[in-house]
Amino acid sequence: MPGHRPYRLHRPWTVLDSRELLDADPFLKVRVETVELPDGRRIDDYYQFDQPSFACIFAETADGRIVTYRQYRHGPRKVGLVFPGGHLSPGEEPLAAAKRELLEETGMEAESWTDLGAYIVNANQGGAWSHMFHAAGCRRVADPIADDLEDTEILQLTRQELLEAIGRGEMHLLTQIALVSMVWQADIARVLSRPHSPDTAP
Repeated sequence: MPGHRPYRLHRPWTVLDSRELLDADPFLKVRVETVELPDGRRIDDYYQFDQPSFACIFAETADGRIVTYRQYRHGPRKVGLVFPGGHLSPGEEPLAAAKRELLEETGMEAESWTDLGAYIVNANQGGAWSHMFHAAGCRRVADPIADDLEDTEILQLTRQELLEAIGRGEMHLLTQIALVSMVWQADIARVLSRPHSPDTAP
């Protein structure tokens, strides 16, 4: 293929120096690195973020309802739909964290779990890894544990209700829509497809 470079030629960058600028442990650390590229170029101020990795769970009940929250998130300054999930504790395995978060946030346990992989949130600056899971056969076994920072409304939506909410733009976090897409690929593409004329910006 013209322009194609063999994978072996894509070499990692070399970190020559790293200096911490901010330590807001455990939520955020900011570093500035001096890096050297494989071709010899040098960048003196390449910023990196360290954030705790987290689990994100597409949780379904035995009758096919999807467990979501309606909740305010300060990043986008919006109320929207999100899935159960949360940060991994130090040394905690992703699946163990997912089970703990599902129980704490919804009071539910699942009959089966599918690991859908881990994905970095920011390709160049680092940040957190998102560990994606599909939990099936969820049932209530305890009361949820409330979080003082989050005014949460737990919902159990049908497939159609969730798709309609996504089509209205009520799910606006990338990790959340990516998780739905992993499970419901064709349906998500359908509800998000909005044709535009060539001279109209999306």
